[in-house]
Parts: sequence; C-alpha cells; structure tokens
Amino acid sequence: MKAALDLAALRRRLVQPGQLEAHTLFECSACEERVLGQRRCADCQRFCRALGLGARCPHCDEPVLVAELFCLEVPLPNLP
Repeated sequence: MKAALDLAALRRRLVQPGQLEAHTLFECSACEERVLGQRRCADCQRFCRALGLGARCPHCDEPVLVAELFCLEVPLPNLP
C-alpha cells in the first residue's frame, strides 16, 4: 500500500509543473507500441491510452511502468 501512496504523491508533484504527460507511459491500442510522453502513436497515428507513470528501463532503455521497474502491483490511476 505504501508504494501506491508514493506513486500517488509523485503523480501530484508532476501535475503541478505540467510534467505529468512527459512522464506518462502510453500504449497504442492498434499496435501495442509503448511510448513515453507521447499521446499519439507515430506509426498508426492513433491516440494511445495512458497506462501510468513511466520511465526508461535502466537495462534495455525500453519504456516501462515505474511499478514494473520496482515489481509493484499498483492499480492504474485515472489519467486524463
């Protein structure tokens, strides 16, 4: 439960300076490509759905959910 609270606090801190979208992981509904900070898929030109706070994996540089990086089971927030 503490992890969910920490992610919620991080989300609130990102909303204030307008950085939430840049740190949000999106996934295309058509090709399932994951992109960090981009609402629209570059290949399909479709809007992507928000998965939650994301970052680049330190090992493979692929975009992943922060919860996945730390092996957490956190419910997805309602993102705009």
